[in-house]
Amino acid sequence: MVKFKEYIGQIFTSKRIVSGIIVLFAVFTIIVIFDQVIMPWYTKHGEAHVVPAVVAKRYEAAREILETQGLKAIKAGEKHDPNLPFGYVVEQNPRANRLVKKDRRVYLTISVGEREIQTPNLVGLSENNARERLKSVSLRLGEVDYEYIPNELADVVVAQSEAPTTLVKVNSVIKITVSLGKPTANVTVPSVFGKTLGAAKREIKKAGLVVGQISYRISEQFLPSTVINQSLEVGMIVRHGEPLDLLVTVVSNQEP
Repeated sequence: MVKFKEYIGQIFTSKRIVSGIIVLFAVFTIIVIFDQVIMPWYTKHGEAHVVPAVVAKRYEAAREILETQGLKAIKAGEKHDPNLPFGYVVEQNPRANRLVKKDRRVYLTISVGEREIQTPNLVGLSENNARERLKSVSLRLGEVDYEYIPNELADVVVAQSEAPTTLVKVNSVIKITVSLGKPTANVTVPSVFGKTLGAAKREIKKAGLVVGQISYRISEQFLPSTVINQSLEVGMIVRHGEPLDLLVTVVSNQEP
């Protein structure tokens, strides 16, 4: 009885293998027929045209290339592209190297250049709010100037490098001027220890001091261009415009 069951199982297993082989053969046959019979008939056998690659070419040049291959260029639309300037082909359909009939339309999408953004109005915002506002519209805060302005509150943006609503490219840098309020005779020395040299300079200027002499020391403990000492004690009250000397790190093979 057991042998009979094994015999029956072998028969069904063999049938599955045979069925699989038949399916594979049928698929292969369909592919061959499609490639050797249907496609040649569809393209009138011998009159098929290979679609050339025209992406990254000017529209006029792309149209000329397509026409020399017996194809027609059709503008399908426009889109922003950060890598291709205005008037260049961004996409094509059908894609390059496809076999098509003569006079087939090839639809081209044309670049209108990199996307531009309206500069937001930053005047009246705090420095941090201005930075976040620029970030929210894919722009960056650049150099920040600080000025004492008697009639303005401290930490308020009073000017910007690009006027509001001006169109600029994505990731453009916008500079601002921030009020320090009414000038005072004396100011408090800030701590710039551990800050980068650039950040330290901004902090010193913002505090009403000026950057004094910058010295450099090789250090493996801190990242390059890090302030590791300052000439005036943190919290000291000094005259407005007093210079603050800095000691900044460099690596052994770095030029100051």
